[in-house]
Amino acid sequence: MLTPHIRDIARDQETIRQVDEAVRADDIPRAIDLSRKALVDGLEHPMLYNLRSYWLEQQGRLKEALVDIERAVAMAPDHFTVQNAYGIMLAKLSHGREAVAAFRKATELTPDFAPAHFNLGWSNEGIGAIEEAERNFERAVELEPRHAHAMAYLADLAYRRGDWARAGEMADRALAIDPNRHLAIATRAHVAIAQKDLAKAEYILEHVADNGPVPRMEQAMLSGILGELRHEQGRYGEAFAAHTAANTLKKTLFAHYDTPGRENTATHLAWLIEYFRTAPAEQWKAQRDRKPVPGDDHGGAAQHVFLVGFPRSGTTLLENILASHPQVAALEEKELMGPTFREFMTNARGRAQLAQTQTKDLQKHRQHYWDCVRGFGLDVRGKVFIDKHPLCSIRLMLVAKLFPRAKILFAIRDPRDVVLSCYRRSYMMNFSLFEFLTLERAAAFYDGTMELSRIEHEKMGLDWHWLRHEALVENFEAELRKVCDFIGLDWAPEMNDFAEHAKSRHIATPSALQVMRGLNSSSVGAWRNYKEQLAPILPVLEPWVKAYGYPPD
Repeated sequence: MLTPHIRDIARDQETIRQVDEAVRADDIPRAIDLSRKALVDGLEHPMLYNLRSYWLEQQGRLKEALVDIERAVAMAPDHFTVQNAYGIMLAKLSHGREAVAAFRKATELTPDFAPAHFNLGWSNEGIGAIEEAERNFERAVELEPRHAHAMAYLADLAYRRGDWARAGEMADRALAIDPNRHLAIATRAHVAIAQKDLAKAEYILEHVADNGPVPRMEQAMLSGILGELRHEQGRYGEAFAAHTAANTLKKTLFAHYDTPGRENTATHLAWLIEYFRTAPAEQWKAQRDRKPVPGDDHGGAAQHVFLVGFPRSGTTLLENILASHPQVAALEEKELMGPTFREFMTNARGRAQLAQTQTKDLQKHRQHYWDCVRGFGLDVRGKVFIDKHPLCSIRLMLVAKLFPRAKILFAIRDPRDVVLSCYRRSYMMNFSLFEFLTLERAAAFYDGTMELSRIEHEKMGLDWHWLRHEALVENFEAELRKVCDFIGLDWAPEMNDFAEHAKSRHIATPSALQVMRGLNSSSVGAWRNYKEQLAPILPVLEPWVKAYGYPPD
């Protein structure tokens, strides 16, 4: 007969004391080593799981790390350190809304602790909740007046909405406290470039390292800004080299998004394409003519519109134009169908289940979607609701099932300009945007997205309208009237003033400043300045250049 293992309580308490002592002495390697051994020995404690989770995270084993930190949360749900670590892990795994919830709880547990509010701001920014993020950063500064990091973020947000004075003020305040606050330095350079003071931007970037070494993450950020400066100077070869240097650093820094042998965005996209090429159309065709079911009221909206395409295809411009219409409620790039996508479209069993599921049986998923919309504070009742998210273009199979009567606005732009712009821009990193760090993968991602979108257009029977970005820029009113007719809007003169209206909104994407400048054709055909550098990927994009009617050169 086996004798149950009886733990030595005194020895366990001594182990916890030693781990805690190592943490307090900032000897994290020893604390981790003790924790790993104790867990293997069967001792369970939230601090031990938290430390092993951190160790697993450093090894790039994020899913295993998540399991450990979830155990810690289950054991100590009201412990600030555990909640904070949980939020960081969720953010790294691109579970943005869940990360916000974890950091929000951390602020509730320690309401007067400035770093908790900073982390909440950082996570809110990551999901595009820019207004909330700004309030979080301001609260951090209120609690800790010398919180240079929060000031630097406030400077960056001010720059992104075109408030140069506020951006300069907050950047200067941050740098007065910490001369090595590189986000503030970057903001000063950004503002100089935006104001066409290229000599000042050159000086700022030349003197970045005056106060000491620059960490690799900040090197990547500043190299990208140097690329923008060289572009403005017409030094295109040097500009491309600077962006390549930035992206090469990011590939190393974010290598956990591309662990060998694990599925990534490219392999998942290929999996979807392979299936939908031969999937029976009758299983996926939108049931637009069937009787209404719960959720068919568009959440109370007069019309439900998905604005999709590919990043850098003009979706932000179009969304802001439409958002200036008094009868439109628009939401920019918020994750609304993530849980539904993960349930049905990340494994063969879920996909097969969705193929056989009727629209009427998906009410809980529609309800979750509209709950998320309301959770972002948007009142869509009686309005035309615009859900703008470019990469929802690879989720239209969900739209066909959940919202078969919705309308699809699909933005098109010259594929060569699109891929170049994706390569040159800086994003909050996630699994999809990691693909933009090399030209070859960016082009393959574009190719796959357009191929899946073509299949969705042919098979799913959604109400669909294509809009070319260049046509909108060239013939604004004529093209926009076509869009309004498609989504059921009368013409509104307020749309002519969309750039001014955009200044009152918190735009989360890199397109913010371009939108605030109004219609501008300066980026049309920009790829020609980089024709030599783009040569290796032009054959990949050529079929789409032809399909969308763009000139070959």
